[in-house]
Amino acid sequence: MSNIVAKPVTFSLPLESGENINQVAANRVAEKLPEIDKATRAFDRNNSQTTLNMMTITMLNGHSPYRMLRQITAEVEKRKMALSEAQVTHAELRMEIIDLEPLDDAVSEAKLRHKRHSLVNIENKINGSIKDIATMIDAYENIKENFDIDEWDEEAFESEEKRHHVRRGFELMYRNLMDGGRASTATIEYMQQFGVHPQLALTEVSGYIKHTADRISKKEMLHSNDLEEFLDQMADKYFANADKTAERIFGKSDFLNPEYMNLLPKEDGQ
Repeated sequence: MSNIVAKPVTFSLPLESGENINQVAANRVAEKLPEIDKATRAFDRNNSQTTLNMMTITMLNGHSPYRMLRQITAEVEKRKMALSEAQVTHAELRMEIIDLEPLDDAVSEAKLRHKRHSLVNIENKINGSIKDIATMIDAYENIKENFDIDEWDEEAFESEEKRHHVRRGFELMYRNLMDGGRASTATIEYMQQFGVHPQLALTEVSGYIKHTADRISKKEMLHSNDLEEFLDQMADKYFANADKTAERIFGKSDFLNPEYMNLLPKEDGQ
């Protein structure tokens, strides 16, 4: 058997090491590692487009359009920071490779191979971040179009917050009843904070659960959109309760100060 160890993409060993290396395994790696490397480039990021769109931007936000838009901006900002750091590492690796290329000793050759592999890895990560940002931009544009949002600012976001929290309270109440058959103390407090009587919410959600169970027993194939529509109805029905709570606490329903907000410039005449 030959003692020459095959040279995969990311490593190589001197001839005298051949007796200590499993030749069958080394040849197998040399044959198939390029294919694995190619497949790895298809997964150069932590999440798929599907996961980013269907899970990440709705996490703790429900289907609130402004909350989803804000989540997108936060996700993009994280990836921008990662790109900023990666470009420094990329530049450093390129300079190190340039310094190593003229050298021909064994140690320099091994370091050069390692640096080149690291460069490929960092470029894969950069590519993944860029694709994530592109995915987020698409989601951003789709949400704006779907909810007929042209431009938005902090004031627009704040104007939707009471409705979001009321809707979220009903969502948590539903989850509590489905999970343990009772409302948690945290959900009860949350609903009170935004003016919804917890027992009224319990009655509403319990009624929806019973109605839904009856429909399922009749073989009706329900979609989760049915639940989302129920939550929308509850938000529309009860979001004004938050104003009454604000009046009780602050003496007025509109306690927001636009001077503290980042606002879009007003057009002439407005």
